[in-house]
Amino acid sequence: MNNRFAFLEMQPSNDLLGSPDALRERMATDGYLLFRGVLDRDRLAKVRRDIVKVTRRLGWTGMDLQPVSEPCVITPMRESDEGFVSGYMEVQKLQSFHEMAHDPTLLGIMREVLGDSAFPHPLKIARLAFPDHFEASTPPHQDWPNNQGTLALTAAWMPLHDLTPDFGGLAILRGSNRYGVLPRAHHLGAGNRCAVIPTEMAEACRWVTTDFAVGDVLLFPSTTVHASLHNASEWHLRLSVDFRYQLEGEALTAGCLEPHFQRLTWDEVYAGWDSDELQYYWKDLRYEVVPFVEDPSGTVDGKEMFGHDDLAEFLQYQRRVDSRVARRMERLHALGMDVADPPAGS
Repeated sequence: MNNRFAFLEMQPSNDLLGSPDALRERMATDGYLLFRGVLDRDRLAKVRRDIVKVTRRLGWTGMDLQPVSEPCVITPMRESDEGFVSGYMEVQKLQSFHEMAHDPTLLGIMREVLGDSAFPHPLKIARLAFPDHFEASTPPHQDWPNNQGTLALTAAWMPLHDLTPDFGGLAILRGSNRYGVLPRAHHLGAGNRCAVIPTEMAEACRWVTTDFAVGDVLLFPSTTVHASLHNASEWHLRLSVDFRYQLEGEALTAGCLEPHFQRLTWDEVYAGWDSDELQYYWKDLRYEVVPFVEDPSGTVDGKEMFGHDDLAEFLQYQRRVDSRVARRMERLHALGMDVADPPAGS
């Protein structure tokens, strides 16, 4: 996914702010809206600092080698690894992280795009992409199969530090939102599923991406195919967050009302907060809770695509990762960094 020669440049939509009809028309056509420098950089920096405090406390990162981020000092983990999930629960407790979804500027943009009653889902996601871990980069996928509810569900993704080309970022298959919900296949990356892109779509749509800066926000609906570019940096975690929004009165599934991965209760999330202003905010809103339908996209060529990881594929992945990590750890040792084994369960 990192062959930048195969990508077109994303088109910013700052010029359409204040014109909801024009924003909605472009979203319907392109399947994304990019806004440059609209969010409060200081507020985003606070979220990043709070996440980095967690990763340092967990032993995942060490002290700064560069001003961008802290170097990763453990073996990369996939989102499905128990060691990752258990540590990530500490990120889920961060007040600044959850409150970012209610930022007045961000909420104002979402209401221009969706409508006046747009609100963020309680489920909120922080992305911690390990360096040099391309096998686990989030593959091309749609959000709707994992969230369901209304097809008008719209994601807001934003980086927590400037993303130079080596950090990668997010890529959008422009116009893919017009092709409905796609079938899925197994993948080692986040979510363990990738969208199966039909030939017609592959020929008609083009991948677009760009370099992102703190303050940028990228919006896309739940049927837009998107993917993470590889974090090709040598040392650093790539940090970003994404929140999902919908209008009041529309459908959602019960999982969208729970913390990510559903390991914590909301009381556990809120235990260390210094304000209750946004706690349980969704209980005063209108929405229809509908059942989550397993495997909504079916199968591919008559074959079930939702089984366990293929053992041979996983072992090959593990050998490659272990080899690269060994070289990186040697260099960290040479730089005087303390390094650690991966947490139990990774």
